[in-house]
Amino acid sequence: MVQHSQTWVDPHIHLFALDEGQYNWLKPTNAPFWADKKSIAKNTTEAMLHRASLGQLCGFVHIEAGYDNSRPWREIAFLERHCTLPFRSVGCIDLAANSVGSHIDKLALYPSVRGLRHILDNDAETLLRAPKVKWALSHMASRGLSFEAQLNIANSNAVSALLNVLEQNPALKVAIDHAAIAPIDINSFAFKTWRQNIRVLSETGQVAFKFSGLEMQERSWRWQRAYYIFENLLNIVGTNQIMLASNFPLCQWRMPYAALWHGFSDMVAPLSEVQKVALLSRNAKQWYNIA
Repeated sequence: MVQHSQTWVDPHIHLFALDEGQYNWLKPTNAPFWADKKSIAKNTTEAMLHRASLGQLCGFVHIEAGYDNSRPWREIAFLERHCTLPFRSVGCIDLAANSVGSHIDKLALYPSVRGLRHILDNDAETLLRAPKVKWALSHMASRGLSFEAQLNIANSNAVSALLNVLEQNPALKVAIDHAAIAPIDINSFAFKTWRQNIRVLSETGQVAFKFSGLEMQERSWRWQRAYYIFENLLNIVGTNQIMLASNFPLCQWRMPYAALWHGFSDMVAPLSEVQKVALLSRNAKQWYNIA
């Protein structure tokens, strides 16, 4: 039986202050139209996160959660007023907006901000090939900010566009979210393509992968699948380019928060202590510069 004594740093969580922010995506009348959205559409605080961790959380990275997408610094200011644990934040950015440059400059002034996110998804290739977007990502790198990328890594056209951006901007760091959206069918051509694209991205030395968000594709995912995806990632990219993360509170669709991390602890049990610490905390601390 694995002893769950490790503390962890969670590099992908969301807090919701529904009385202060907009959170349009959490409203029942707006997309995404998930049947279980109501269960997460509630105030979610740092105290609730720490309590859910049974006291084992020792730091986190807050990923923008739609507080105010037109003035994304409002969410950062809220977090910096209220959070007491060691934390960093990833702000919202609209890469295609005319205001993108000034928003990057403003967000870079906040002490907690280490990165920015624009959810690419199906628009990944189009956005990453747009001159304005490429300029914005270059500007982001010049301000010392990383980019948080959510896209289908089995889409080789999108990956090609991302590789082009990375080649043109050797200072740009990119974190790929949610297990790089690994295809559900592990015997498919898409999964083989996903593996190949993971390898090519990892070889740039500019990319890290978050093992998180399995519930985004499959609410009732099984640990057997999680182990298989994790082992593939680990074999391709190695320990130092992977961060274990939760996607709290959405992860609670599947299981309690502490149970997820105890499952992660079991998953990495065969590894060395140095590797375990890297996956559970050190990599996240280094990537986001968490004290």
